[in-house]
Amino acid sequence: MNNSLYEKDKCTNSDHVATPRWVLENIYSLIKVESFDNIWLPFNNYDSEFKLKASELDLRYKATHIFDDLGSDFFTTEPPCKCDLMISNPPFSKQNEIIERSFYLIEQKSIKSFALLLPLSTLETEKRATMFQEYNDKLSILIFKKRIKFLGHATSFNRGCCWICYNIPALQEKRIQWV
Repeated sequence: MNNSLYEKDKCTNSDHVATPRWVLENIYSLIKVESFDNIWLPFNNYDSEFKLKASELDLRYKATHIFDDLGSDFFTTEPPCKCDLMISNPPFSKQNEIIERSFYLIEQKSIKSFALLLPLSTLETEKRATMFQEYNDKLSILIFKKRIKFLGHATSFNRGCCWICYNIPALQEKRIQWV
């Protein structure tokens, strides 16, 4: 892994923000993460709280990142075999492409479900609304009651956010909720 490039990216890339521990602990609990057999963390490097908590829970997962030893770019990397959950905080600036690829991976049966932490504004555009409507049968949205203060920037990075989830059994009873 190229640590110096990764450390530089953490300081200069506006998409590189760290998710606070309470956010992922909350989603892991809500979706009953222990019920999944094979998890993919596609935007998570060695210092990711997603990865650290998954290890603490002894979950079976694969964490990939463009800065790992293989340069695992989400758009070209295949999920682990029999992946039943993809979960992460992806780069907000590429949300359209990430959402499109996530649904593509669902269609290809490469993943069974996903949970993506995205800005609340993700729900606003016609293009994304059309994508979400197409998959509305198993879509769930968890909206944060307060803004998230992401970590890793000298200036504050507070955002209204939501989890866009697809095919998460624990959420099918209450598909829109505030957390």
